[in-house]
Amino acid sequence: MGNVSYSAHISNGKSAITSKSKLLGVAKHNLRKYKSPEYSSDNILLLRGTEDLYQDVKNVYHQEFDEAVQQYNQKQKRADRRIEDYFEHVANLNQDMAVEIIFQCGDKEFWEEHTDKKEKMYNVYAYLLSTMERFLPNFKVANAVIHFDEASPHMHVVGVPVWEGAKKGLAKKVSKRNVFTPESLSVILQDKLREEAGSCFKFNVKEELAEKKLGRNHDLSVMEYKVVKETERLEELQEQVKDSDLDLFAKKLAYKEVSKTQKEKLDEINKDISSKEAQAEELDYQITIMKSQLYEYEEEASKLEKFKESLSNLKQYIASYMPLSPLIEEYANAVEGKREIQAGNSFRGLLTALGELLNSFKELIVDGISWFPRLMRWQTSKGEVAPVFSDYRNEGYNYRLVAYQNLVTKEQYSVESVQEEIKAENRVGTLEQLERRIEETEVLVRKLHKDKMR
Repeated sequence: MGNVSYSAHISNGKSAITSKSKLLGVAKHNLRKYKSPEYSSDNILLLRGTEDLYQDVKNVYHQEFDEAVQQYNQKQKRADRRIEDYFEHVANLNQDMAVEIIFQCGDKEFWEEHTDKKEKMYNVYAYLLSTMERFLPNFKVANAVIHFDEASPHMHVVGVPVWEGAKKGLAKKVSKRNVFTPESLSVILQDKLREEAGSCFKFNVKEELAEKKLGRNHDLSVMEYKVVKETERLEELQEQVKDSDLDLFAKKLAYKEVSKTQKEKLDEINKDISSKEAQAEELDYQITIMKSQLYEYEEEASKLEKFKESLSNLKQYIASYMPLSPLIEEYANAVEGKREIQAGNSFRGLLTALGELLNSFKELIVDGISWFPRLMRWQTSKGEVAPVFSDYRNEGYNYRLVAYQNLVTKEQYSVESVQEEIKAENRVGTLEQLERRIEETEVLVRKLHKDKMR
């Protein structure tokens, strides 16, 4: 046999998917729904499901349980005992609502030497997935993805454990305990699937998987030594009994007492082994959770940098328009004074600087009617409004104020109904205001970044 490792980890302890938020966390990690220099969504490959793992799990719930829920509800006389949505129902029970299994063949050192064979793992994991579905038909796979962007290519499988045969409640329900029994965990995940993975791995990668070890963290050498010595003592006593004059009853009694002592020692060892296995699995998944939290922080940091870049670009944009402030002030004063704007020479048809500004900012409502929501707005009792002008012949040199229009609802109001509120102190969205708000936002961003680094 070879020395290439094989592992099949099942979500447990803190990594158990016992809520919708944890399911969303798994989806975020498995499908790379974040930005990171170390990981790339381009180097992951879907084998089952879609880019929406959360919805994939919900779909399995509907496919598997809708009929059972309907039958259950028909038997309920009290409305408060009926189940509206089984997915939401299980999410509130603090139990495993889905299960994740991570398969991996080969460690970091192996794949550093066999980088050219990584792509062959698609065949291995695709075969392993279909074989697992055949061996574990009650584990309904919702989503499966291969990660090629880490040191060792590995597969994440997320599914729903479906159990039938309950005497109370739904005839068909979610149950990790009844689907992933000690037998299925040991015989199927660790024995049969290891054997199938080994055959496929050897065919595709031309290497052999290592034999299964006797036990994980099997480091109880002192206790094992005591068991061996106890067994040797048992054999010596049996020989002595054969040569003695004790009757048959005494022989049986001595054998029974020694066997009882040995069994107690073995039970002790098995409990210690189980405890250490559980501790090791717990540590594995604590590491997984910590990695997930690190990815989230990196994503937040990336978003913060992009936001700061956007603020910088916006400041440059505003700075480019600051020289136009006198023209914008002239325009605002004309609106507040309810004056017509003679923006150009009507005889020659040439536009003044103000005329050119208005011509570049106006938004036509209909022919000859335009408004300027991006140039200046006023906060009134009817909401934020911008003036509506009649543009004589739509040629940009004779603007007459005819109404005000709400920026959100697009509703128009007569000049008389809001003109009293069109004052300099009610101006909104001026270049100076925007510049001040950007500076305030930059101070807040620096504070957030400083808090994050603590």
